[in-house]
Amino acid sequence: MGHQERQGKVFYISFTIFTTAYIIILAFIGATFEFIGMIVIVPAKGLLGMLGLFYNNSKGAKKGEESK
Repeated sequence: MGHQERQGKVFYISFTIFTTAYIIILAFIGATFEFIGMIVIVPAKGLLGMLGLFYNNSKGAKKGEESK
């Protein structure tokens, strides 16, 4: 009986350590992807906004030319 009890304790300790490490790794990966997303999305939005201004200006110029 003593051997099985020891195996049970080792299993629970190993399981707890593995679960904790897994959660920490997942949290780190999630934070990394969120950080990478910020690095990519923020400049992309800015770039699209700048391109949108140029597109709107050229579109407005075309409308102005058509109305003349």
